[in-house]
Amino acid sequence: MTNAIFQAAEAGHVGPDLPFNPFWYGVITMVIALALLGLLWSFRNTLALDPVEHDHDDVDTSGTGRATGSHH
Repeated sequence: MTNAIFQAAEAGHVGPDLPFNPFWYGVITMVIALALLGLLWSFRNTLALDPVEHDHDDVDTSGTGRATGSHH
């Protein structure tokens, strides 16, 4: 049983060769990640601020179950 396991481990993976050195896969992945980070960073400070101030500390005293402020 263990002999079969050792033979399977020694056989290794046989498949098609990679188009280029595995190092370049990491480089390409890092470049893509940095490009996406740059795209995300380009949208900083673009939050659509609501010009109407909402007071979420309103207390409902009317008994209708609805607060007087606008809640999203």
